[in-house]
Amino acid sequence: MTRKLWAIRPEPNFINRLSVFLARGMVAVGWPGVGDLGGGLSRADIKEKLCSTFEHYMLDEKNELAVAAGILDRFVNLVNPGDFFLIPEGEEVYVCEVKGGYSYHPELDGDTPDQGYPHWRDVKFLKDGKPYCRIMDLPLGVRRAIDCRLTVFAITSAADAMWKFLGVD
Repeated sequence: MTRKLWAIRPEPNFINRLSVFLARGMVAVGWPGVGDLGGGLSRADIKEKLCSTFEHYMLDEKNELAVAAGILDRFVNLVNPGDFFLIPEGEEVYVCEVKGGYSYHPELDGDTPDQGYPHWRDVKFLKDGKPYCRIMDLPLGVRRAIDCRLTVFAITSAADAMWKFLGVD
């Protein structure tokens, strides 16, 4: 199995939850209300759940449905234990290794400030949860890659440089 490098934004449901990620040793995405996405749901199944939960996706004038389904599909189906996440935050970046599969937390599947991040992955943060480095210290290709504004995305073209930077084989 080849490990992959991903980036994730720490703002599920539009609230910065980096402190929760660090305290609980996890990363999460939002989209509360769609329910459990485990059990082998395909991207098409995820699209159906999104449409039945969020009416605006039915209109989908800006291709938002495809973007949302892609993000959720990556997080649920494509990220694997042993992969790494970069979490850019301000001028710094946090790094963690994925330790578990997708899990659904129904107690967090609501649209309140204390909820809104029901889709999880257990992780182990490098450097005991402290920032790994400043973003400006990352290899140039990685800095460019993390400029992407998607919630979850793969870093492929610059992954080799990042593995060397991290000292990971």
